[in-house]
Amino acid sequence: MKKKRCLPKILALHIGRMILAIMIIILILTVALQVVNSVRGVRKEAGRMFEQMDRVLSRSADEINQTINEYSDDCLRSANAIAYVLEDRLDIIASVKELKKLAALMGVDEIHIFNKEGEIIYGTHVEYYGYTFDSGEQISFFKPMLEDKTLSLVQEITPNTAEGKLVQYSAVWSEDEEFIVQIGMYPENLMRLMEKNELPYIFSLLLTNDRISLYAIDPGTEVILASTEQGADGKKCDSIGIDVEGVIPSGEMTGRLSDVDGRIVMVYLMSVRGNIIAYTYPVSMVADDILYPTLMFVLGVLIMSFILIRSVMHHLNKNVVESMNRVNSDLRSISEGNLDTVVSVETSLEFSELSSHINTMVRSLLSNTDKISYVLDRSKQRIGVYEYTENSTKVRYTEYIKEVFKLAETKKICDKEVFMRAIERFKKSPIPEASNIYEVRVSVNNEIEATYVSYEESEINGATVGILTDVTARVLERRKIEKELDYDMLTGLYNRRGLDNRIEQLRLNDKETGYCVLFMIDADGLKVTNDKYGHAVGDLYLKKIAETISNAGSKKKISARLGGDEFVHFMYGYSSPQEAKPDIEEIFKNQDIYDCEIADGLEITVSYSAGYCESKGCYDIEGISERADEYMYENKRSRKGENPR
Repeated sequence: MKKKRCLPKILALHIGRMILAIMIIILILTVALQVVNSVRGVRKEAGRMFEQMDRVLSRSADEINQTINEYSDDCLRSANAIAYVLEDRLDIIASVKELKKLAALMGVDEIHIFNKEGEIIYGTHVEYYGYTFDSGEQISFFKPMLEDKTLSLVQEITPNTAEGKLVQYSAVWSEDEEFIVQIGMYPENLMRLMEKNELPYIFSLLLTNDRISLYAIDPGTEVILASTEQGADGKKCDSIGIDVEGVIPSGEMTGRLSDVDGRIVMVYLMSVRGNIIAYTYPVSMVADDILYPTLMFVLGVLIMSFILIRSVMHHLNKNVVESMNRVNSDLRSISEGNLDTVVSVETSLEFSELSSHINTMVRSLLSNTDKISYVLDRSKQRIGVYEYTENSTKVRYTEYIKEVFKLAETKKICDKEVFMRAIERFKKSPIPEASNIYEVRVSVNNEIEATYVSYEESEINGATVGILTDVTARVLERRKIEKELDYDMLTGLYNRRGLDNRIEQLRLNDKETGYCVLFMIDADGLKVTNDKYGHAVGDLYLKKIAETISNAGSKKKISARLGGDEFVHFMYGYSSPQEAKPDIEEIFKNQDIYDCEIADGLEITVSYSAGYCESKGCYDIEGISERADEYMYENKRSRKGENPR
């Protein structure tokens, strides 16, 4: 059998299932939306990265060009200034020490003095003496100055001829055109600025997450020029899983999902300043970005669901379940027979209407009792009906029940305990000749009369229903008939049929019989009395004998006239023969002492002969009757010869 749940649990289960289904749908939509937003965010971040990279490279290039120009101008100005100083101080031109002081003062690193043939003859670095404009490719840059003394040249940063060191040189003719002054400046600041324009440096500035990778790829060779991943520089991009096919120079950014170095990543590619830049974002980061918000969402939904369910359960218990329990409790009381219960639940319009309908139904049930009583009264049938259930505390009944059970309640509802006590009192007066019929004494016209009521009780649909019917007329009629059948109409004693029935009843309950005595009695001189005085006197004679023997004995007894002048007197319930002896003696003592008055001043002696037999129980009633009969005839013979007066 399926276990029944209470309403709050059913609603909590359904609400929980509904919330779970909604939460799963929202969760799927949320995750999908977060994935889309995350992918869009990654794409947007990659685009922003490419834009920043382009701006940084552009700004760095401008700064480098400006610095180079400024550096070249500064270098040329320094050369002119030193040439001017040396023209004025020719005494220091051959002193290495003084030239170094001058170089330090002017903020240059090298000073070289060339003669008109283009050979270094003086300078701060003796090791360079003897070098000419034909000594190397770098130094030959200044050779045109030998042909055109109006030239002032500034060379780009180039490895010098002697040591291959990066130096920027500038050269000018002295004003008197007697020598060429060349100065060299080590471009350390400029080199640092140029380093800032290199891709690895830019990658390190722009990239803050070490799980994101950047690659700079040569579009012609597809070789990785620079990367944030160690060991990737110099490799072909397709060897690590990056496909640059379809990337158009100065075109739009493209994106795809790839396996790069064993990681599933989103790859975004774009041409920036002549190189293809690859931006890779691991898919696992997308999952991480989604996981925390999703968990927080699930936790929030669970908390809200718990609060919602608890709130619904609280209000349901307060406004519905408690009201239903009150209604059920009142209905249980009503079903148990307590029809005076009034249902009053006013927590809502629905419960108010339900209470009203239940009370109307109960009033209808109560009115049914009055209707039944009215119908029974109008039909002149003295019948009563009552009803109660096992768990009820009240009993409903019709008007006649109140009369029979002598109930004091004015309503048609009685306390069950009071009612059951009334039934017990009622059952204390059963009549012996019929089952389930009891004698009830009621007041009729201020006189107490005995009435007889039949009692029936049965279970109907879980309720106990009792019916009481006035059967007085039937009992009296039956008694009349039984008296005619079982009693001798002359003497009022049992006849043979009545005697047999009573003896049979005793056989069925032998414990009641105990020790018994059976007398066989025969009237003496009945024929003589009939002949002499007539049958009317003879009848009176028999009545007197019947009266005498029926009054004899102190225990239980049965007296019967078998017919004519034969009588039986059966006494029982003795515990021993000694207890029966006084009653036996009384029978014999009364054989002749009673006189019967048959007319004024005329009396006759009533006498009888008697014989008895004793027995334990009445199983062999025929045997003890025969022996008692024999003893009676012996007694009669011993009394013969006595004449009646």
